[in-house]
Amino acid sequence: MHVHGCVLMTSKLQRRGPGSRAGGNHPTRLELLNAATHLASAEGLDALTVSAITNAAGHAKGTFYVHFDDRSQMIAELHRRFHDDLFSSIEARTAAMVPGSERAHIRIEAFLDGCRSQPPVRAMLLEARSLPEIASLVEQRNAQAAQALKADLQGRVAHCSETARLIVGATIEVALQELTANRRLPRLRAALYSFLPAAKTPGMMK
Repeated sequence: MHVHGCVLMTSKLQRRGPGSRAGGNHPTRLELLNAATHLASAEGLDALTVSAITNAAGHAKGTFYVHFDDRSQMIAELHRRFHDDLFSSIEARTAAMVPGSERAHIRIEAFLDGCRSQPPVRAMLLEARSLPEIASLVEQRNAQAAQALKADLQGRVAHCSETARLIVGATIEVALQELTANRRLPRLRAALYSFLPAAKTPGMMK
């Protein structure tokens, strides 16, 4: 509609969720996510404000809301990206292996090494677990990991579903301990691997 030679905009700019402009890999969206990752890794989760993220990415504050509904949604996306990449690398590493204790051993080792490869990011995501959005994602990821591990335990242990869930929980605890210590903990890993049936455990270091 034209009024005095000007175009009257009859609709407001609406907030749109992830990927609304050009999919999840839109360059601006990725710039915001990368800026958030670096910011949270350097300064912690409390520093992850919308203003700080957009300033670090070199975008106007309103740009954030074109790609994310709010801060919590972005943190959930950071969680998803980290674990998507980690799980993909684990699958690539074990794709040619047959189900069994050796594959389970490699899966666990790859998870622990993957967490250690990006300790600030992993620590930030652990800090965010109290958020309801993250808590549900953690539950989903744990169930996914337990389901994958179950295939390696099938026919080798009693109650393989329950055993898989317990091993996943123990693996997460080892990852936390290694993040706190900022190093590999071979004795703790050896104890974890011993839960696997007929697993080949590395020599324990004194």
